Amino acid sequence: MMTRKNHRPKPLTPDARLGRVPYAFRHTSAPLGWHGLRVEYDTRQPASEIVHPPLECLWVVLTGKIFPERTDHRCDDARHNGDGLPHAVNLLPPGIESQWRWRNTSDFTDSTHYQLSPALVAKVAEEAFDLDPSQVHFPVHYYDQSSPEVIHTLTALRNELITGGPGGRLCAESLANVLVVQLIRQMSNRQDLNGDIRGSGGRLPRHALRAVEDYIHANLDQNIALADLADIAQLSAFHFARLFKQTTGLPPHQFVIHQRVERAKLLIVEGQLSLAQIALAVGFSDQSQLNRHFKRLVGVTPKRFT
Repeated sequence: MMTRKNHRPKPLTPDARLGRVPYAFRHTSAPLGWHGLRVEYDTRQPASEIVHPPLECLWVVLTGKIFPERTDHRCDDARHNGDGLPHAVNLLPPGIESQWRWRNTSDFTDSTHYQLSPALVAKVAEEAFDLDPSQVHFPVHYYDQSSPEVIHTLTALRNELITGGPGGRLCAESLANVLVVQLIRQMSNRQDLNGDIRGSGGRLPRHALRAVEDYIHANLDQNIALADLADIAQLSAFHFARLFKQTTGLPPHQFVIHQRVERAKLLIVEGQLSLAQIALAVGFSDQSQLNRHFKRLVGVTPKRFT
């Protein structure tokens, strides 16, 4: 058992953690402004042994194609001894110290680290399931492959990170809400949550949808946040995202991408701006991002469209 019963160290924030682990991350969501989660990838961890301090967040690690071999992981009463598994989930609750030991035949392990804030987990527990957050607990999981849905969402967040966050805060924060729902349903101590989400069904009121669309059109060049749209609709972020998709047929971040492409089409026809300028004017990070989404939705590149 690796938990210290006395003088337990103070749980670390995502920023403080970076100074306490003996490896660096090539990709981090820290500069992207994602609210409620931190994602880090490409740890380049050589064979090692560390005692990991407790974190204030729910900590999830998704292994990749290159995974730890000859491992010995311990956290509270949970232990894994043996080879790791590819594309598997390790989950550790907040406030728990853990020990990790591994050896590899390759130079480094390939994994993605996710930290989900207690505030986000509590909010989703209340809004999606009408649960008292203090009653939702997560046991330790090592190399869990039982939930393809969780692995798919973790992978989508990883891809969003390593491509530079092209979907913006709106995409990442929507995926984070989905991820917490899946984790509560499938990896928490609440095993009775396989039915419908509380308040499922319904549509956004027409006036709320119009106000949200007006805001999106006025701020296409900005990094729109899920919370901003939810506030306009006077709903929680979780319920807004669900009702918006049921009303429009698209999740909020995909709707925004569609509107950016439509605005780009108008600007291309006007012919006053270069494609690089148009990309920035409609909220894409660069021309290549404009090209990718434009080709996907219109069928031709912006240059061919002209």
